[in-house]
Amino acid sequence: MANGPFLLNQWYVCARSPEIKHARLTRMICGVPLLLFRRRDGEITAIDDRCPHRKYPLSQGHLHGDEIECAYHGIRFGKNGQCTRIPAQSEIPAGFGARAFPVIEKSALVYIWMGDPAKADPRLVPDFFENCGPDWAPAQDHLLIEANWQLIIDNLLDLTHLTFVHKTTLASSGIQENPLTVTVDGDRVSARREMLNVEPAPIFQTIREFLGNIDRFQNLTFIPPNHVHIRLEARPAGKLDDPDLVHHVVLNHLTPETERTTHYFWTISRRLRVNDVVLTDLLHRMNRTAFEEDAIILRQQQRMVDIGGGEPLVNLAADRAVNEARRVIRSKFEEEGAT
Repeated sequence: MANGPFLLNQWYVCARSPEIKHARLTRMICGVPLLLFRRRDGEITAIDDRCPHRKYPLSQGHLHGDEIECAYHGIRFGKNGQCTRIPAQSEIPAGFGARAFPVIEKSALVYIWMGDPAKADPRLVPDFFENCGPDWAPAQDHLLIEANWQLIIDNLLDLTHLTFVHKTTLASSGIQENPLTVTVDGDRVSARREMLNVEPAPIFQTIREFLGNIDRFQNLTFIPPNHVHIRLEARPAGKLDDPDLVHHVVLNHLTPETERTTHYFWTISRRLRVNDVVLTDLLHRMNRTAFEEDAIILRQQQRMVDIGGGEPLVNLAADRAVNEARRVIRSKFEEEGAT
């Protein structure tokens, strides 16, 4: 892995917007236990889930309006983590409170900033419009993967594993035979694989009935520090002006829970048959099946990395996008170390 477990001065997806209500939601991000809840004005509070008095979980307490009351000694904390009441004394010590974290909602996702609040620039939050746009039909989910977040990014940027791991959902011919074309623009890494006159993968046939072979295109974009945008294109073989070329997208957000576990927030979204709720449910189940197959691979991979002798990972030709993404991640760690 890179030097150190987490990048902190970054926006991380911590939840999907519908998950957060006027109720307690707990989640660990970058090794920090968090308590999240939506206030009555619709805004979100995100604070350390440990009462600063005796470290009892605040999530075991009760919401009183927009304040959380610790179930141990009844101490209350407001929307920014500030203490508002100590039943056993009238005076509140200066600076006594729970640590609060900046939060932003965008594209039906909730982002949290785990580092220096003064550096939490809202302009750095990516726009994944396919997650909630009016012309798109999204299906979303969240998995907890027992592997380091960088291993999952590797998995998403090298799709040659589809042939062997996802035989009933995402696999098709042409993946192994056609290399990636990789480009780098600043700290974004893009890759494209063109597969001409190949059989449709099962997931393509589910969305759109192809009568013969197709031209299939994979477009991968790594958006640091932990997002991978995948745009899948397909058309009948040889048809150059297909208006339905953009078949669907898969949005992937990898948020460290601990050094060896990762929150995997994902969306599969399409522009075809957007009102077909049965199809939406089917695609959700197909994608979840595929990602659960990945989870098994990644868990075993992490176990072997942990018991290894420190040997580096070996890179092959298909790892060109992986290598560029790893280089960007290293530079991000160096930037935080320098400051």
